Amino acid sequence: MYKSFDQNDVVAGTNVTVTVTIYNKGNAAAFDVDMDDSNWGAGNAGTKQKWATVSAEESVSATYVVAPGAAGSSLAVEPAKVTYAGVAGAETVKVAFSNHMYDTSKTDGVRVLSQADYDKKASLRLKEWMTFLLFLVIPLGMPFFFYQQSNNTLVLRKAAEATATETVTKKSSPGKKGSGKKN
Repeated sequence: MYKSFDQNDVVAGTNVTVTVTIYNKGNAAAFDVDMDDSNWGAGNAGTKQKWATVSAEESVSATYVVAPGAAGSSLAVEPAKVTYAGVAGAETVKVAFSNHMYDTSKTDGVRVLSQADYDKKASLRLKEWMTFLLFLVIPLGMPFFFYQQSNNTLVLRKAAEATATETVTKKSSPGKKGSGKKN
């Protein structure tokens, strides 16, 4: 048996659709199947449902709506309980429970979020991502900037040296009129 919500988060003012699905994984039919999921706390009735038979390897579902309380409260979600008989009309019944909808060691129910909290949780957080990318440019961009600056300085230095060498060569080379020495 599996119990689920139609949404991941419970938001104040937004109804939650609950689905309880009962699977018969046995090799024989289950009879007089009673599902009780009415333990929802104040304001929510939950549901009780009956099926005469659930055949082997088949499933049945019950779907209903609950209204969460105020933001910050907890929606008490207990496991659904199913009783069934292996033989039609039998007095002896077997009992099964659905899954818990929350970690029972950490909380007493599903936390009801305000619309603002839900919007914050579900947002793309563009402002935070842009800030992160800006700060990422600094450690990645600064070394590149300094590398480019050093390359530009090196190119300018080599050009200056080449110009100086060329000037020195022109001054020291003999001209057509003489040896370049003054007498």
